[in-house]
Amino acid sequence: MNSIIDDCSLASAGAARMHWFRERMPIVAGVNRMFNEQQTFKGKTVAVCMHIEPKTGYWIEGLLAGGAAHVYLVGCLGTTKKDTAAYLASLDNITVLGKEGDSYDDHKRYLRLVMAQPVDLFLDNGASLILAHHELNPGWSPIGANEETRSGKLLIEKNQAEPAYPVIVIDDSPLKQILENAVGVGQSVVDGFMRTTSLLVGGKKVLVVGYGYCGSGVAKKFRGLGATTMVYDINPVHQLKAKSDGHLVGELHELIPDADVIITVTGTFNVITEAHIPLFKDKVILCNSGHYGFEISVEEIKKASRSIEQVKEGIERIAFDAKSIYLLHNASPLNLAGADGNPIEIMDLGLGLQSYSAYRIVTGAETLQPGMQPVPQDIDSRISGLFLASLN
Repeated sequence: MNSIIDDCSLASAGAARMHWFRERMPIVAGVNRMFNEQQTFKGKTVAVCMHIEPKTGYWIEGLLAGGAAHVYLVGCLGTTKKDTAAYLASLDNITVLGKEGDSYDDHKRYLRLVMAQPVDLFLDNGASLILAHHELNPGWSPIGANEETRSGKLLIEKNQAEPAYPVIVIDDSPLKQILENAVGVGQSVVDGFMRTTSLLVGGKKVLVVGYGYCGSGVAKKFRGLGATTMVYDINPVHQLKAKSDGHLVGELHELIPDADVIITVTGTFNVITEAHIPLFKDKVILCNSGHYGFEISVEEIKKASRSIEQVKEGIERIAFDAKSIYLLHNASPLNLAGADGNPIEIMDLGLGLQSYSAYRIVTGAETLQPGMQPVPQDIDSRISGLFLASLN
């Protein structure tokens, strides 16, 4: 199977960009050396669904160095960096399936291609691989899988997939929740907003929809830069926490008319829809930081519009008879579509959790139960120690 990428001529540029990241990810560096020495994945076929960007690229290098017979890498929607995809596609024993402008249909087509041959290990993001395996029922099963996100866990439950193999849910790790989600996502989303819009954050009224670990981090960072922050969450406990953290809370229909910026961070679909158009303030900015852009019903909102115009890279003006709204990066995850994703040190921790969990599946699957389960506690403890040491 040949790689499907934007531009193979960008491989050298992608390779050059990797140096900055390799030097700043000591946890991944250490585990990559371990994979190489032990040939952890020797003879194994590994399927990965992940954002194709340099931090992920360094982690993928470890799978290849660890003896993987082949790696199939499927990108996530709206977050692929073309130079990283070209660099990885230039390596041996890997097929890269991801372009910058891929549609959901493209993504599903890539998944069907991967499912056409047996795979030993899924390293998943948004449950794309796990659900494709469930839906297509190809007649084989992996040894096990990782699932990176809360969105993926919710989708597995919603589709009643019930994998017969162990699935380690990285997002259930307190390390990921407290550090990657609350700290890393908050910083990177604000970074993506500022890079895309060049606007002052201070003085803006920002509505954050969803107040889990990611949403709380996003709201905190916007508030820290001077925004008036409003929060909506369907969970009354989360609403209470948001109130006690100093944010304005209320029902969605009450908060939308005051918002200058609306950002979804829920892990679910169709949170902001065409039904909310009458409530939008003129020139409101819509954006998303959940795994899938489907948190905002982009297609339906655009269908209801009078005109659509791209006014700047990453910004569309959607006009209606009485108002206009602005959509950032077609609702793709703002921190990657508009910037470089979570901070390098944070992703060193997150990808370290991925690596050690993958190691546990390959070397000790018998110690795990079928179905979804949290990261084993000893892995959390090990990564905590490594991360603390890396900061000293």
